[in-house]
Amino acid sequence: MSKRDLKQLCYLEALEDNVVSVEMILNRLNQIESKKGVFDAYILQHDRSRTILDLELSLATLCVLLRKMAENLFIVTPDELRKDMNSIIHSNRFEYNRLEVIVYSQKGKEHVDLNALLAFCHHILSSDKLRNL
Repeated sequence: MSKRDLKQLCYLEALEDNVVSVEMILNRLNQIESKKGVFDAYILQHDRSRTILDLELSLATLCVLLRKMAENLFIVTPDELRKDMNSIIHSNRFEYNRLEVIVYSQKGKEHVDLNALLAFCHHILSSDKLRNL
């Protein structure tokens, strides 16, 4: 296996780990929502706030990894997705509400298409060319 193939394999493994992490956090947020009325609102709000911070960091890590993969010419990132990735990386405020991500930066308020970002990641992971390494 060439050095480039090894690098690509490492990036793909990291991508898969990061996608799983983001999806686990999203599942956790759904679980928190389903427990409204069962547990004390203060406890749920604290857990939700903490989980949203985890989501922000996981998404930023995922976006940095995707950017590195593009810089190494392993993938081609669509323009709209690249804009969303940069928005997540450079944001100074992050909000989440049922699969809607809103980030704030010097550019102002920006909506991020989380479904498109995750679909792109799954497309990369299922790509025949990349799976054959």
